[in-house]
Amino acid sequence: MLGPLPKLYRVIVSLSALVLFVGAGAWGAFMLPYPILVSVGASVGLAVGVVCAYLLLHQSRSEAQPHRVRRQHLN
Repeated sequence: MLGPLPKLYRVIVSLSALVLFVGAGAWGAFMLPYPILVSVGASVGLAVGVVCAYLLLHQSRSEAQPHRVRRQHLN
């Protein structure tokens, strides 16, 4: 889990994970010795990429959330 990221970085991480896993799935299906469609490998890669992107960017509810600290000025 990468923690709280700005929206732009979340989009970049999500797209990177999807592209990586779709490419790896298509390449893996192409390199297998028995015939399998490249689109099947790409679909499996897409599914794995979506799960990995979710796990990378998901924030657990059990983590301690930062809270504001009130400071009192001593005079």
